[in-house]
Amino acid sequence: MTMQAAVYGRIGQDPRSIETRSGKPMAVASIAVSLGEQGDPPLWVSILGFGRVADEIMRHAKGDLLSASGRVQRNTWTTSSGEAREQLQVIADSVISARAVRPAGGKRKGGQPAPDLSDEDRAPNDEVPF
Repeated sequence: MTMQAAVYGRIGQDPRSIETRSGKPMAVASIAVSLGEQGDPPLWVSILGFGRVADEIMRHAKGDLLSASGRVQRNTWTTSSGEAREQLQVIADSVISARAVRPAGGKRKGGQPAPDLSDEDRAPNDEVPF
């Protein structure tokens, strides 16, 4: 059974680029996913991408927000001290950056800031969605 998932979080350290045996690009990053209330420890999920997805992952750095979706696999191993470990990994079909949603800190292409609607600019029935 194949399980699909989408995860969203901050990259914990700069992504690593790895070349497969056949010479294709591969990238690995770990993101901290918040599961509950503030103060709860995050779940660390490994993101693995190939080809164009690897290229997209490598455009990011530690601290960047990243969303990834793809097939989930569970990796288990035993440390040299005999401790059992487990990690979830998403083999990413796609990644989306917070920078793609708001490039250059909210500025539009061409360097123009996004419009800021003051209360008098809004129609009387406009509601703020948050």
